[in-house]
Amino acid sequence: MLQLFPFAGWLAAATSIVMLIMLHALGEPPPRQRTALLAGVLLAGYCQFFADSTAVAAGGLALQTALAIYLTVRWRLTA
Repeated sequence: MLQLFPFAGWLAAATSIVMLIMLHALGEPPPRQRTALLAGVLLAGYCQFFADSTAVAAGGLALQTALAIYLTVRWRLTA
């Protein structure tokens, strides 16, 4: 199957990582919440890229996208 946007799977992961770094630079999330968000990003990335099951990979992509949206909205409301 021809993928129209082969980099689209990486977009949510890159956005999550960049937003987490930007929020960390602002000192916004408390350390416990920052740790939980980082764990969520890592877990979603593992499920998305290293899962054997298509359903688990799709779940990882959905979680990664939700985290990217949450972190972006939080950054916009903080600034």
